[in-house]
Amino acid sequence: MENRRVFAHRFVRVFGTSAVVFVTIATGATGTRAKQNKNETAGSRGGLESLRQNVAQRASQRTNDWLQRVKKSVAEHDLQAALQAVDARLAAVPEDSDAMGWRAQILAWTGKRKEAEATYRQALQLSPNDGDFLLGLATLLAQDGRSGEALALLDAAATIPPARADVLNERGRVLRALGRRDEARGAFLQAEALEPRNVSVTDDEARAGLRSLEGPPRFEIELGTEADTFNYTGAAGTQMMTFVAKPNARWIFSTEADIYQRFSANAEKVVGSATYRVTPSDAFTVGGGAGNAQGIIPRAETYFEYGHGFRISETKAVRGIEATYNQHWFWYEQADVLVLTGTVATNFAHDFRWTVSANGARSQFTGTGVAWKPSGYGRLDFPAPRVAASRLLLNLTFAVGSENFSEVDQVGAFASRTYGGGFRLGWMEKSYVNFYVARQERNGGNSETSYGVSYGLRF
Repeated sequence: MENRRVFAHRFVRVFGTSAVVFVTIATGATGTRAKQNKNETAGSRGGLESLRQNVAQRASQRTNDWLQRVKKSVAEHDLQAALQAVDARLAAVPEDSDAMGWRAQILAWTGKRKEAEATYRQALQLSPNDGDFLLGLATLLAQDGRSGEALALLDAAATIPPARADVLNERGRVLRALGRRDEARGAFLQAEALEPRNVSVTDDEARAGLRSLEGPPRFEIELGTEADTFNYTGAAGTQMMTFVAKPNARWIFSTEADIYQRFSANAEKVVGSATYRVTPSDAFTVGGGAGNAQGIIPRAETYFEYGHGFRISETKAVRGIEATYNQHWFWYEQADVLVLTGTVATNFAHDFRWTVSANGARSQFTGTGVAWKPSGYGRLDFPAPRVAASRLLLNLTFAVGSENFSEVDQVGAFASRTYGGGFRLGWMEKSYVNFYVARQERNGGNSETSYGVSYGLRF
């Protein structure tokens, strides 16, 4: 009996100990499994977060690559490649206002001004307080003569901190165009205060703006003389004086007096003209004159001319084109002449300019029938290497056909080719000197050589 009780007691003790160990092991295993599950869940969440970060980094990298491609293409003057990169970005992200701003600027550089304006306005709908967009659109409008609209945009841009010198400089230029010179001076002074102290003279827009408010020269006077030598007769000479007045941005008045010595005869004439700028790109001119003909020059003449300018690009090789049409009547003692002239002048980068002119002359001398005779003229203006065009500008000329008409010289009765060249030397800021020489080869073995010099002063 005693043995049974001892056995039972030992059995209970061993069973209890085993139960405790079993429970402990089971509990530990469960805790370990839960910890593993927790770790696996945390690892999964970390993987998703890492994936999101990688996606964000790749998107950021693509954006940076896009900006770098555009900037590189612009620096290389490959605007077509820059525009393609911008369009690709907008195809992927249609509401990227930064890409729209770049697109508008590139379109403006390539002369697509209407598209540039529309793109700037679209960008401003997404980012109405972006100073770059406001400035870009305002500059575009100001160049098109829409100064009032441009000023409203610049006023808005000027309220966006921090203050920007480029905004204030453009605002000064627009105010100057509107005739509000005192306000323009204030804008340029504000911009000057923001300019770096070490800015170069050529880059100091504020100082240039302040100088421009001093007013451009309103008057110009030019004195010149020309000597002509012939292989079949005596020498001839001409003296001329021109006076130009520009009372405002709309009107230009000009008068010219010429004195001729030719074939033992003297002649004088005076010609005047008035030009009105209808728009910044359009001008209309009328003029006329009379003189003591002596069979050398017309006794009277009158003409009108219309010109229009086309803005092409600020960065391409061709910057702009100017086209004019001129209709000129000459009345001699025994002849009437009508000359129709069309001229196209193309302005290139680096101050190159190519001018081509063609005319048809309808003449009727006494005792002859009506005849039309064509002629043409070409001129290339170009700067010298490493010399500013304002200091030295060279030119080459070529002409075919007849250039003027008279009864004694009978210029309208022969064919000719003329070669010439010269240069314009900027003597001081407001004065210049012109030199030129030309050689005319006429049919019949005749020739004429002309030498000329003139001095001009603006004040």
